[in-house]
Amino acid sequence: MMEDIREWVACHKQAAIGFAALLVVMTTGFFWFFWTGAGMDGDALEAGTDGLVLDETYLASAPVESSAPPQSEETDLTEEIIIIDIKGAVNKPGVYRAEPDMRVMDIIDLAGGLGESADPDKVNLAQRVTDQMVIYIPAIGEETTAPLPAPENSSNEAVSESQASGEGDKVDINTADAALLQTLTGIGEKKAALIIAYREENGSFQTIEEIMGVSGIGEKTFEGFKDTITVGAK
Repeated sequence: MMEDIREWVACHKQAAIGFAALLVVMTTGFFWFFWTGAGMDGDALEAGTDGLVLDETYLASAPVESSAPPQSEETDLTEEIIIIDIKGAVNKPGVYRAEPDMRVMDIIDLAGGLGESADPDKVNLAQRVTDQMVIYIPAIGEETTAPLPAPENSSNEAVSESQASGEGDKVDINTADAALLQTLTGIGEKKAALIIAYREENGSFQTIEEIMGVSGIGEKTFEGFKDTITVGAK
C-alpha cells in the first residue's frame, strides 16, 4: 500500500504540494480564527453582552453594607446643651454644663460640694435641672421661706417670688436671702453677701436709706432699687 502512495505522490507531486500547503493554511487559519474570538457569531456575542449587563445590574442593585455606625435615637438627647448657674454656699460657685438627666445634687458635686456653712435642708436635691436654671444654696441661719431651687412651675429660677415679703412685691431687705437680694438692680452676689453680713452685725435696717451704709452701695446704686425695697415690720 505504501508503494501505491509513493507512486501516486511521484505522479502527482505538484498536487501533493498544493494540498499540503492548503492544509497548513487551513490549520493556521483555524487556530487564529478561534484564538482571536472572531469565530464567535453575532448571537453568541449578544448573549455574552446581555449576560454581562445582567450581572452588572444585579451588582448595582445589591444592598451595600455601610461602614458608618448606626445613629442612635438618643443622639439628640445627649447633644442637648444645659447650662446651670449655681450660687451660694458651695465650694466652687459658677456656671456649669450639665447632662439632661442630672439633678441638683449632681450640680452641687460639679461645684465642689456643699460649703461648711451650707444648709441642704432648704434645697430640693432631687429636682431635675433645666437649661438656664439658677441654683442657690443658702447658708445655715439664712432666712428663706421656701426650699430652694424654685418649685416646678418656675424651672428657670431658683428662688420663688413668694420669698418676698413686706409691701406688695417689694423686697424686705431685713429678711431677704442672697438670691432674692440679687434680683435688685445693681446688686450682685458680692453685694448681696455684704448686705447680709451688715444685717447680721448691726441688726435690722430701720429705714431703706440705711442700706447705703453697706460697703459698695452708694447713692447712685440706691436710686436704682429704692422703689423696690422695704424694711417691713420692725
